[in-house]
Amino acid sequence: MELRIHFTADDLTRITVAPRPDPMWELVNSLHALQAPRTTPEHAPWLAHVRRRLARSDLREPIRLLTTLVPARGKFPDFLTPPHRGGMEVARDLILATPTDRVRAELAACCSQRTPSDGLRRLAEGDRAARQELDAALAVYFRELLLPQRQLIDDMVHSDRAYRSRDLLEGGAERLLSTLSPAIRWEPPTLVADYPRDGDLHLRGRGISLIPSFFCTGRPITLIDPGLPPVLVYPANRRSGGTETHDGLPELLGRTRAMALCALASPCSTGELALRIGVSIASASKHASVLRNARLITSTRRGCEVVHALTPLGREVAQGRRRGSPYGGG
Repeated sequence: MELRIHFTADDLTRITVAPRPDPMWELVNSLHALQAPRTTPEHAPWLAHVRRRLARSDLREPIRLLTTLVPARGKFPDFLTPPHRGGMEVARDLILATPTDRVRAELAACCSQRTPSDGLRRLAEGDRAARQELDAALAVYFRELLLPQRQLIDDMVHSDRAYRSRDLLEGGAERLLSTLSPAIRWEPPTLVADYPRDGDLHLRGRGISLIPSFFCTGRPITLIDPGLPPVLVYPANRRSGGTETHDGLPELLGRTRAMALCALASPCSTGELALRIGVSIASASKHASVLRNARLITSTRRGCEVVHALTPLGREVAQGRRRGSPYGGG
């Protein structure tokens, strides 16, 4: 099944790439990852982080409420992902301000194949307390499960944006559209994406906002209502970030350890390092230990976390090709 997005000449000049992660798209995509029957390698370290958080704080009620709105499969209401240029607080304010008629209509459309919970019925009825409970659940989930991973998510999305900018400069809008994801292909004048159901989205000169997402994997996502400002959420490119290795480094250090060294271009915790290079926390800790013993990184305890950073020698090795180091392999 396919989603076909139809472009006009005007639409090709009105494509934007989100300048930063969208907190609500990351939140709903993370809920899909949380409920997925199989764990993808990219999300395994985050899920381990979730399990640790669940052992330390009561997140089960917020998660239960949010998964009734965003099930593992099927539709979720558009009002959860409002268009905005701000952060999580702005998104929450917009969700709180959603007219009751719209909440009721979108919940009815999403629950047509399942029995709504008591909480969803109360939301549809405009119950003020139910709206506040939803807002509190969003705040707790974001603070406890997403905010600790903010640096990683930011780095990956900003890196993807830079990657897309190069595509746009080198090949124009059509080059950009043809390289978004293996699940998306450009068949001028239509962008065709693998999708859970067949559908057509006619842009009609409105353009489209492209939103890279850390938690989106495989198929892209868009809004249900074609009358809303068009968006396409796609997987952020995991090859375009700080984990790229330079020539010679994999032979010198081993592929994964070389990735770990390059991933530490910006300091991070062991858990964040594991997410950046797609390994378990135990494996990331072992690689960090070897790099530390080689005096390529330093490790500093900050509260309950250990933060790793490149030493001057480590930075020279990681950037060897650009600085003419013999480690650059050239």
